[in-house]
Amino acid sequence: MNQKLCSGGIKNLCNKEVRVISESTLLELKNDIVFQELFGNQKNSKITGHLLSLILEREVNNVNLDLNKRMLGNRIDSKTGRLDIRAKFNDGEDCDIELQVVSYKYMEKRLLDYWGQMYTLKINSGDDYNILKPCISILIADYKIEKLLDLTEYHTMWNLRERKHPDKILTKDIEFHILEIPKIRNTDIKKDELALWLKFIENPQNREVEKNMEESDCLKQAKEELAYLSSDPDFKRLVDARAGFLRDQNTFEAVGIEKGKAIGRVEGKVEGEKEKARKIAKKLLEMKIPIKQIAEVTGLTEEEIEKLK
Repeated sequence: MNQKLCSGGIKNLCNKEVRVISESTLLELKNDIVFQELFGNQKNSKITGHLLSLILEREVNNVNLDLNKRMLGNRIDSKTGRLDIRAKFNDGEDCDIELQVVSYKYMEKRLLDYWGQMYTLKINSGDDYNILKPCISILIADYKIEKLLDLTEYHTMWNLRERKHPDKILTKDIEFHILEIPKIRNTDIKKDELALWLKFIENPQNREVEKNMEESDCLKQAKEELAYLSSDPDFKRLVDARAGFLRDQNTFEAVGIEKGKAIGRVEGKVEGEKEKARKIAKKLLEMKIPIKQIAEVTGLTEEEIEKLK
């Protein structure tokens, strides 16, 4: 499908400095910086456009990735909650592609939020609503979505439909695509190029992918581009630094959670002892014991005991 999108792409790659690299040293595409640099760079717009055409099941042309805020060249300690690639194509359609390797709660709300940000940024006060163009949110998940466990399809598409008449779409301006990599295990990638791409994203060194990529010029170009990036020592240092930062962040978060639990246990114990003291104080008040003596017995202040009357 859409082979012409990458026509001549591999030849264009020859303009770069050629570096020899072994298969075993290819960078992981599921690393956020690597994914963004491969699919979010304007010079690779044909690769990204071909992948979009497979997901959207229609022709995608004139892909603009220049509006993309890429991580390359930015701080390695940028916020890690989200990786997205912004693409504009065809007649002004906007698309957000997100890769997630860790399961997040309320993922569907996150998708809706991203879509809303794209959609509302297109219009200013006083503008006519007809200037709004369709916006598409795409999630590539390296895990199974909890709410979709009963669906066997690895690729699902969502939009606004009438409940009793599902063939009626209220508007085509809102569209979500969810791709779950774990669900492609039993898919025949010889007949399904999109599944082949997902296997490539999951593991660029997958031998099954290597055997079946000959029919896809864009996929071969993507792998050559990845090999080029993997051979760039400066880029690799950036990727390694980013990975180290993420490991440190995960460690700090884990330590913080444990400290929080420990503090919670201590505070809970203290509050439990205070509650026990208050119950004893109430009984002593009923026995007409002087407040000063109750304070000495329970450890409560006289003010705290007065409130118990």
